[in-house]
Amino acid sequence: MWNGEHILMLKGVNSEGKRRGGGFNKVSKLSQQLQELLGVPEMARTEVVKQMWVYIREKNLQDPVNKKNIICDEPLHALFGVESIDMFQMNKALSKHILPLDSDEVKSMEREKPRKHEREEDPDEAKGKEKRQKGFLAPLQLSDALVKFLGTGENELTRAVVIKRMWDYIKENNLQDPADKRKVICDEKLKELFEVETFHGFTVTKLLAAHFLKS
Repeated sequence: MWNGEHILMLKGVNSEGKRRGGGFNKVSKLSQQLQELLGVPEMARTEVVKQMWVYIREKNLQDPVNKKNIICDEPLHALFGVESIDMFQMNKALSKHILPLDSDEVKSMEREKPRKHEREEDPDEAKGKEKRQKGFLAPLQLSDALVKFLGTGENELTRAVVIKRMWDYIKENNLQDPADKRKVICDEKLKELFEVETFHGFTVTKLLAAHFLKS
């Protein structure tokens, strides 16, 4: 059941959607960073907010003193570029990662640096941030099982590329549950790779984690 925090978040989403013509329930393209976090390339704005709160609660990222404040872990830091963010700021920050389908803004947005609330970073912090960003987009070694599944012979790819190809495969083979598009019904190849019968799209990143090898 949604609590007051979720309702406030959705109010922000709804009001923003109304200003833009009521399209907040329309499926949108997600930025590369948001795809990495949520594990899907497309999602409605309201569903993005819902899944963000699922992630935040699962990781216990709410400030114990002020539940409206979110303490960013590494993936959220990579997404928002801040150490902490309140839920109203998060709604605004997410809008930069939710784009119209077929938009070319994704690539330009990836290069955009946060300008608001900018502050000087000490050298150690800057190096740490650069290292996190490089690791976020760096090619990773793939397991033999994943190489076999992809069928291209490539043994190193970024997480984002693997996730995109995974969803391309799912859509091309009509593996999404007609009753709930967020649910994937595995064919034999997916069963062999993930060893499950079905999975929720939100968990694809977690399922793939075992197939990214540390060099």
